Amino acid sequence: MMKTTLLIALSLTTSMAFAANDQMNHANMTHNTMNHQQMDHSKMDHSMMSMPGMSAVGMPAKGAKADKVVHVILSDDKAIQFKNEVTIEPNDVVQFVIMNTGNQAHEFAIGSEKELATHRKMMSQMASMEHDTNNSIIIEAKKARQFTWHFHGENQVVIDCNIDGHKRHAKPLNLSL
Repeated sequence: MMKTTLLIALSLTTSMAFAANDQMNHANMTHNTMNHQQMDHSKMDHSMMSMPGMSAVGMPAKGAKADKVVHVILSDDKAIQFKNEVTIEPNDVVQFVIMNTGNQAHEFAIGSEKELATHRKMMSQMASMEHDTNNSIIIEAKKARQFTWHFHGENQVVIDCNIDGHKRHAKPLNLSL
């Protein structure tokens, strides 16, 4: 009788714990359902930088509600331009609307200087194999695309086109502190 009572009590305790855990079911969470204003990213462990999509300067935020929208203009002969002045703060989710006014495809890549140098080297070894990655998209000539990024991590951010043979048009961004 004592064993049966103990087993029932243990079973009920375990069931209640699992029921309580269902309220924080992380398997159902997506980046776009998170409230970024209420999150304190400074206390989060970003040591998992090797996780797919992670960068030293943040991560893609496809489908997330943007805090800011930044319009970007790419061309064949000019540096990357922003339509308006850009102020990005740590933890901002930014939707970039990128217009390629040039006559050839261009890349919009975001990362640290070191990450983009590695990416540039890889792209030079794989010329004519341009494709989207977690931190970059290819924008065809006379087309526009959107790219949403969640900024966290390092404050020194670089935006560049790394297509082999293209003139470097790096645009450094210093996140406001």
